[in-house]
Amino acid sequence: MKKRQEPFYIVDPRPLWRHHRLALFGGLLALCFSIATASTLMNLTYFSDASDEFIDGVFFLGGGMACVVFGVAQSIVLHGYPRWVWLQAGVFMIYLLLVLPTALFSPDHRLFILALLSPVFGLMCLNSKRQREMRQEMLEIRYARRDGGVTRAKSGVKE
Repeated sequence: MKKRQEPFYIVDPRPLWRHHRLALFGGLLALCFSIATASTLMNLTYFSDASDEFIDGVFFLGGGMACVVFGVAQSIVLHGYPRWVWLQAGVFMIYLLLVLPTALFSPDHRLFILALLSPVFGLMCLNSKRQREMRQEMLEIRYARRDGGVTRAKSGVKE
């Protein structure tokens, strides 16, 4: 007879991922759209006279840094530190603040509206009820790991 191994996790993550996948990937998709629309809009307005090599380098580094910062913050949030969501919100705010002054250049209205709505949608995803529930559950799991398997909900302690 085979020996059955105990799972190495306190809570089975599969139901959590199934329940919260829209909250996770909604923000990630909003980040992708924010990077794409803001890059295109800034390319048409701020950097219209710049060389292609310079533009490619700036947007590659800027988009890469935004993805790294967002990914690290998302990973830390998923490890049970909900205050790191402010770093994700900061990335969306930076993109929003980069897009707003382009209105002075009279850009294409559809592109401008998409570039404004993408970070706003990302902020709405971060503030959604499901995202807040996910952050609370991850915090509970972190406390359970720290306490050796006893969750705060069972012990009656609230944060």
